Amino acid sequence: MKYPYQDTKLRDLMGEIWLDLPGYEGEYEISSYGRVKSLRRWRNCGVNSGYYTKELIRRQYIRTSANERKKDFTYSVGITLKKGGKNFSTSTARLVYITFVKEFDLNDKTQVVTYIDNNGRNISYRNLALTTHSGKTQKSIALKRNKPYLLNSKIKVRQLTIEGKLVASYNSIKEASNKTGLSGSAISACMRGKIFHHHQFRWEHNKRNSKQSDKVEGIVFNNYLWKKIGSPKVNKKNPPAALNLSILSMPGEKWKIIKTAENYYVSNFGRIKIKPHFKFNYQVWQKEKILRLVPDGNANKATSCLLASISIKGKKKQVSVARLVYSNFVSAFDLDNKTIKVKYKNGCCYDLNANNLCYSGVQQRSQEDINLP
Repeated sequence: MKYPYQDTKLRDLMGEIWLDLPGYEGEYEISSYGRVKSLRRWRNCGVNSGYYTKELIRRQYIRTSANERKKDFTYSVGITLKKGGKNFSTSTARLVYITFVKEFDLNDKTQVVTYIDNNGRNISYRNLALTTHSGKTQKSIALKRNKPYLLNSKIKVRQLTIEGKLVASYNSIKEASNKTGLSGSAISACMRGKIFHHHQFRWEHNKRNSKQSDKVEGIVFNNYLWKKIGSPKVNKKNPPAALNLSILSMPGEKWKIIKTAENYYVSNFGRIKIKPHFKFNYQVWQKEKILRLVPDGNANKATSCLLASISIKGKKKQVSVARLVYSNFVSAFDLDNKTIKVKYKNGCCYDLNANNLCYSGVQQRSQEDINLP
């Protein structure tokens, strides 16, 4: 079966109505069947030159998503438009709805356009309806294309700010959704760790599941680095600090904030941790994690030190972990001074314990001042 949006011929279809696309007047028109027309217009190609574009029907792309319960697919038609030299991609159904049915804020992702006949390829304005994520989920559950999971469970929910301050507590996800007007399925997704925040809030169980916590926080082995440093004999269930990616602190491990790098910490064992924070450029909540260290050099050069990629004043920079440990736990020095060399007492570059680091050119503090294990 061929759908109207697939027809790229300029002739009008029977009963088709064309209107200016809001915000793109004089550039694009959209039809009641969901076809998009690029209009003939002048395009500059320099100071005193340019050309007229041809009128044409734009090709659209289709997204498919498998449904495990029904063993079939759902579809969504999308298009990319250009304005002011910038591309804008969106669902065509949303454009049809604001043009022929009712205007709404295209940037408001809580407003969802669904299909009356449940066919995402039928984007005629008569087949579209506006709802919320919660309403879309409830419809999917009613059609047995989804399962309620946590939505109707009596699981207590905590609503937190991005920084972790408690806002409110609820007796269930349904209650949280009803009182806040936010998507219950999105709140559920936060609680399951699928997403990190919803509508600028974090959502958690009132009581954390200890088994789930162990699964998240247990030993994670840096297999990549282990191979790069020659696959030394180590206990992978209890690896040395440089290869241990567990967010749990090791016995005797102490942490200090890296003053030049916001949100980052260094330990006296040579591990680098980034604390939970909100990444405004990506609009996502970043969980706490231990950074994966990488070797310096290349395939033709033996590893001489381990590096960590951290953000300093908004820019990513690879820094020597040994230098960070020495400066924070042995004797402070200017990390930008490349003439300062930190060495390893036992010659092992992945033993980043502060007690294993030395430098003859810096006056070292006493062991009592450092207070290391």
